[in-house]
Amino acid sequence: MVASLVVGGVLVLAMVAASGRAAVTLAADARIPIHFGSPERCFLVSKRAGLIIWPAAGAVLYAVIGSVAGSGLAANWVPGMRDVLGPAALCVVLGFQVGALVLAGRGADRRSLGSAGR
Repeated sequence: MVASLVVGGVLVLAMVAASGRAAVTLAADARIPIHFGSPERCFLVSKRAGLIIWPAAGAVLYAVIGSVAGSGLAANWVPGMRDVLGPAALCVVLGFQVGALVLAGRGADRRSLGSAGR
């Protein structure tokens, strides 16, 4: 369980580092996509908002999954599930963040995202 929390913390720090790097390398008028699981639910936000939203979402996910996995709610879970769930979910969010930052670096706009960019 401790290893899971350490790995999750490292992944949250990686999200913060990715946002820090993007703050330096992206153009001031960059638009960062924030999506909620499907292309139809993708919104372009300002650079500042996007660089804050992604790590904040990772931190909230880390806190929620870590607290559930460490609580009595997970008492009957397979031990491997408690150890793998948090880092796996954070890897997915980190992947989405990196993808969004790459799109922002390429100048993603409503036309390039197709019907997804609203």
